[in-house]
Amino acid sequence: MKARTLLTLILTLVFSVSQAQDEPTSAMLFETYEWDFGDIDEADGPVSHTFRFMNISNNPIQIDNISTSCGCTTVQYSVEPVNPGDQGEITVVFDPARAQGHVLREVEVLTRDRRNYADIMITANVNPIPMGLEQLYPHLLAGTVKTNAMRCPFGYVTQGESVTKVVRIANLGDKTVNLDVETTGNRYGMSVQCPPQIAPKEVISIKITYDVPTGKNGFGMARDSVWVIADGAKSEQPIVINALRVEKFSKDENAPKPVMRIEPSYVDFGEQEPGKIYKKTIVIENTGNTDLIFRHVETTDGVAVSIKTGTVIKPGKMHKKTVTVAIANSREPHTVTMGSINLTTNDPTRPFRELRLQVDTK
Repeated sequence: MKARTLLTLILTLVFSVSQAQDEPTSAMLFETYEWDFGDIDEADGPVSHTFRFMNISNNPIQIDNISTSCGCTTVQYSVEPVNPGDQGEITVVFDPARAQGHVLREVEVLTRDRRNYADIMITANVNPIPMGLEQLYPHLLAGTVKTNAMRCPFGYVTQGESVTKVVRIANLGDKTVNLDVETTGNRYGMSVQCPPQIAPKEVISIKITYDVPTGKNGFGMARDSVWVIADGAKSEQPIVINALRVEKFSKDENAPKPVMRIEPSYVDFGEQEPGKIYKKTIVIENTGNTDLIFRHVETTDGVAVSIKTGTVIKPGKMHKKTVTVAIANSREPHTVTMGSINLTTNDPTRPFRELRLQVDTK
């Protein structure tokens, strides 16, 4: 009882501070939105953490759906309603099997009324079980050449910055293999360096570099692909590369900055008739103290948004903007259609945001 009272007091104080600065975006106020497990060993198996939240609204809420960014992450929670002022718990379990190094997993929480959404996160640094080349490099590229990863995410890359990452490949055969690469070109400032040969049982690095240009064409998500060619045979699947290109921000913490708030950031259209376009409105507000500028706006296929690249939202509630989002529903019955809107802005705290849309056919 004492622990419960203490948690209630802590969450109430946190909410009071956040309410003084801005309105809450969800009825679920979490004690923390991120948990770092630190260094863990793959051999030790799953780890878990319980996220606690308070219902800060005036109505009961009920968790309806929780999705995770990876099958290695599962959740345990109660489907019973949480009354106003009461607390709920979500236990997140992470299985480090076949993971190594720094990992980040997101957990999205949605209530039954589709009005309350929260995004919590776990991170860890996984020490893998020692393995041989076959286990360490499971993905076949071509011939006897394999890789440890088919994706190479760069995260944020600042304009004018040069960032290099490596993809490790291994030759599991008993003969030297001649190497080459094929890429999607220098669309976003990406270049690739690959050694000309790889000896038997050797492990080498393919270096991938982004040199992001300055200016209006240097914003948004960069998507590239690299195919490895081994003794003339091209890999069936490419190594997928991506980077989030953003502007260079001031390191002065006291400098004026915009803060983008989106309500909601997940739009569920529910069950609808097939083969039609459905629209809803969201609200985007700048709660900072200088202009919010949309550097790049991009949508996936079948999705549209009324806000455009170059749009400016001034600080304050009186300047908040109502934005229309739309998604085309599938013509197939009993189908879930997902889409997204990618927004790159000059908000230094979170310069890249993804709005997710979903519609189901009846």
